[in-house]
Amino acid sequence: MKPRVEVCFDKAKRRAFCGKKPEYSPRQNEFLLNHARSGLLLALQSLGLPQGSKVGVMVYNCHTVMNAVAQAGLQVVFIDVDDGLKIDIDDLRKKSEGMKAVVVTHLFGVFNDIEAIRNEFPQLLVIEDCAHAFGKEIVGDFGVYSIGQGKLPSIGDGGVLVVKSEGRIGKVDALYQRLPEYSRRDDAKLFCKLWLTHLMHGKWLYGLVTSRLKRSKKPQSGREAIAMKKMSRGVRAMLALEKDNLEGQVRLRRANAQQEMGTLEDNALVKHAWCGENPFMLVVRSENVAELRRQYALRGVETATHFAHSLHWAKTFGYQGDCPNAERLMKELLMIPVY
Repeated sequence: MKPRVEVCFDKAKRRAFCGKKPEYSPRQNEFLLNHARSGLLLALQSLGLPQGSKVGVMVYNCHTVMNAVAQAGLQVVFIDVDDGLKIDIDDLRKKSEGMKAVVVTHLFGVFNDIEAIRNEFPQLLVIEDCAHAFGKEIVGDFGVYSIGQGKLPSIGDGGVLVVKSEGRIGKVDALYQRLPEYSRRDDAKLFCKLWLTHLMHGKWLYGLVTSRLKRSKKPQSGREAIAMKKMSRGVRAMLALEKDNLEGQVRLRRANAQQEMGTLEDNALVKHAWCGENPFMLVVRSENVAELRRQYALRGVETATHFAHSLHWAKTFGYQGDCPNAERLMKELLMIPVY
């Protein structure tokens, strides 16, 4: 079976992790952290907003985004998603009164028009969630990238916070310097975790054991504490290695996505398909997701309903059921691997 996410901790990555390759050197406005959620929380903390200030978040999302806002002591305001998988500007307009900031997620690598958002809502600080869009040029006040397993690049751990405004770098840096480093023991534990995950996602072991374990796993509550750290030295080395290969990976995945979209053109179950600028997966809209999943399973390909638990998570952060289009999309979208 082909897993729905790419997990690769091959010999080159292991050598890089263990010090056989120089570490990635961040620019002045880049901050390297253990997770993208840590970068988001760091950005929110640096704003110095009054407790309870309103922050817009797209409801079709990962719980880590909602959780970061809540852990910063801010109020989550849920915004709907339009049929193009972008933030619903009309809904943002209705809910923007009293809002201080908005987290705009580039879902599945489909870019939002950040310049248009900044022009219409100049009072809002804009944080771009680029977990699915590594390498996108940041136009908002902040941007957060993820390099976790299944992303592009798929490194397994880590996130990068980009601060667009030079005037905000000092505040972010002051908070960043207080964060703990990975100890040698932490690095060793991470190395073992990445290698075990790599082994568990091997073709035969995944189909026989790992996929069954994942299906039996309960969804996270959404309110798990975010333990902020600086990025592991080993991950910094792997990031330097992967950045050299990123352009080729993007080309390959785009080609795979386009080829897969071609096979779906005559499939009566498919209403629409998206391939983002950073195609770490292909997104398909269907009125019969279960049957489409069955077709792929027969081909030995594991698909996913990514963020299927968004409503479950959102309700723990006060969601009131006022994003109907996102709720509809959650039932109609299927994600297909293209690595």
